[in-house]
Amino acid sequence: MKIYTIYGEIAYDEKFHKGINIIRGNNSSGKSTITHFMFYVLGGAFNDWVKEAKKCSYVIAEIEVNDAILTLKREINLNKFGKGNKTEGMFIFWGGLESAEKETEGWQKFNFNTTDSKKSYSNVLFENLDLPIVKGENNITFHQILRLLYLDQDSPTNSLFYYEEFDTGLTRETVADLLLGVYRQELYDKKQRKVDADKELDNTKREIKVIKRFIQNPHDLIPSHLTQRILEKENEINTIENEIIKLKNEEKKVRFTKKTKLDFEKLNEESIIQRIKVKKLEQKIKDFYYEIEDTEYFIEALKNKLKALNKSILTRDLLGNFPIQNCPECLSPIEPVENPNVCKLCKTDIDDSFGITQARKIEQEIDFQIRESKNLISIKRRQLLELEAELESDKLKLFHLQQKVNSSINDVKTVRQEKLDQLYTDKGFIEGEIIQLRTLFENADIYQGLIKIQADLEQEIIALKYSIDKITLEQDKLKFEIQNVIEKEGTYLLNNDLKRQEDFYEAKEFHIDFRNNIAYISDKEAKYSASSSFYLKISARYSIFLASLRIDRMRYPRFIFCDNMEDKGIEKIRAENFQKILVQEAEKFDKKEYQLIYTTSFIPDELNIEKYTVGEFYTEQNPSLKNV
Repeated sequence: MKIYTIYGEIAYDEKFHKGINIIRGNNSSGKSTITHFMFYVLGGAFNDWVKEAKKCSYVIAEIEVNDAILTLKREINLNKFGKGNKTEGMFIFWGGLESAEKETEGWQKFNFNTTDSKKSYSNVLFENLDLPIVKGENNITFHQILRLLYLDQDSPTNSLFYYEEFDTGLTRETVADLLLGVYRQELYDKKQRKVDADKELDNTKREIKVIKRFIQNPHDLIPSHLTQRILEKENEINTIENEIIKLKNEEKKVRFTKKTKLDFEKLNEESIIQRIKVKKLEQKIKDFYYEIEDTEYFIEALKNKLKALNKSILTRDLLGNFPIQNCPECLSPIEPVENPNVCKLCKTDIDDSFGITQARKIEQEIDFQIRESKNLISIKRRQLLELEAELESDKLKLFHLQQKVNSSINDVKTVRQEKLDQLYTDKGFIEGEIIQLRTLFENADIYQGLIKIQADLEQEIIALKYSIDKITLEQDKLKFEIQNVIEKEGTYLLNNDLKRQEDFYEAKEFHIDFRNNIAYISDKEAKYSASSSFYLKISARYSIFLASLRIDRMRYPRFIFCDNMEDKGIEKIRAENFQKILVQEAEKFDKKEYQLIYTTSFIPDELNIEKYTVGEFYTEQNPSLKNV
């Protein structure tokens, strides 16, 4: 595995060997960071990088998968908050790392998610590992597989799997069944098909019930019966069509019946009378409009006259006190007159009060005329509304009469034509019956089809249930056998622990509940110290790995990597003892068949040799990542 900095320099470059691989060093020397990169390059969803790792641009690793050599590469891209992209794509090269770094072509990029047009890198890894790709609602990525291959420090001690916030028991159980080798896609498919078949059967029964409710005559649900009835109706139509052809070929002279002609004449006369009535009403309404308009003009003239009269009275009052010195005609001086009741100009006797009185009288007469004219307009408008309503009624009556006239004109037919019309009517009626019968036939055909589907589904569900029960029984038997081997390995690791926890060294049983994400001895609720809980957890994880080396049917990839064998305050001597037991158990198998990688600060002297170790002993002054 090689890690490159953002400047293209090598930060890490180590070749691991088959069998045991121990990465050792002091705390805070970067051991965990190496396992994070390992997890990430294999497809894990990781983004919480330390500051040194954030100065790296990508990680590249050569892996062996079922005798095939592949090179994987994933880039480290940070967002503005300094977090990496968990779902970063993966580049895959079919060949070794040395060739991959020389080649610019030959690389293929695969995304985290699968699309209709392209596989995900999980698909590629699953296919190369001969792992079945889980179909259906529970999408299993290679990240989910790594959750049971990788032991990290950050996950809670009571979490058997690599911790994930949004996790389900079904996901864990599916991953476990997949890696234990008991998962069978056939069983999932059959279970899914049974669910679908049960739904289809319920829907089919519901449709049959609906059809029977609307078609209560049982004969109308038999297609052959309806076919016979349709044939009989078609024969009737053939007979009618032959009669129509016969009538059309005979004499076509039009003979009008007296009754039809009289009806037409009568209706025509009525329509003429009604039309005249409508014309008269329309003219009368026009006259009313003219009269109302004339009256309105007359009122307006009276109002103007009244305004002029009022102005005349005011002018008279004003000019009555205005002395006239010269004659308005010749402009000669006017001699003064002693008598005030004599006109200064023409010397005629005058009465000032008479003019004003006359003006007031005329004013009252004009006002009366305005009021009378307004009342007259009001009356005429009411009469106009009545006339307009009468006109609308008479127009409607005329319209209906005209329709009857038009209809009577069209109805002036010969007896032969009337017979043809009747034949066409009869034909249309029978054709309508045939349409109804054909609709019934379609429903009957659907009904019979549904009956067959129901029978087929019921038979299929019986067969599916039998097959599911059979496969489940086989699967449970296989799972029991595998769990027995895991239990033996786990019990061995617990029994050989130092005398720190009585339940461990006296254990006669050992259980793993994948769905509930726990390992326990006999009591699920038993509580232990942090160090003993950690010991129980790593015993569970390594027991699965060791069992996979014994059982060929298990799909567990014979690969496990662990960050820190002395987590949660486990004492040095206890951690070293576990390493010795683990290595001793692993070396019972051919090292070419597996790879075990772990980090530690407490390595036993007998394991601190080149055969088992990878890289230098890391310290704060000599960390795992260089050039960062």
